[in-house]
Amino acid sequence: MSVVPPRISIPSAALSGAIASVAYAGEMYLDIAITRNPLDDLQLLEGLLRRRKARFPILGMGAHLLNGAALGVAYALIKPLLPGPNWLRGLSFGLLFVLGVWPLTPLLDRIHPLIRRGDLPMFNTPFALRQNIARHLVFGLVLGLLYRD
Repeated sequence: MSVVPPRISIPSAALSGAIASVAYAGEMYLDIAITRNPLDDLQLLEGLLRRRKARFPILGMGAHLLNGAALGVAYALIKPLLPGPNWLRGLSFGLLFVLGVWPLTPLLDRIHPLIRRGDLPMFNTPFALRQNIARHLVFGLVLGLLYRD
């Protein structure tokens, strides 16, 4: 028996993922304002690229958009395996992604230059996990609503 990969539109999936990344960033800045916990993913990416924080993390946002585009394509590929309507598939994808990569946060806390210097808070905390779950649910929901086969 052969498995035929789903037919996807890579440009549409990538664009949907990039737009979902913008929604993620919006939720991130909202939850930072509400919780006062400065867990900023754009600064995290900026710090990996420049080894310092930026007043406006333009490189971090660029990396975030590229990551979202790549995740949009990954979502398009596995979407047929996820249950329910598109919005639920997107939520499931966002939750599965964050829970899948979260075990790497202890390593991130040890090697990231901004976390090691104390310029960013540690990521491997229960509070940070809750923040990231909320952000990835927003990402997944927007991705699920936007991407059509």
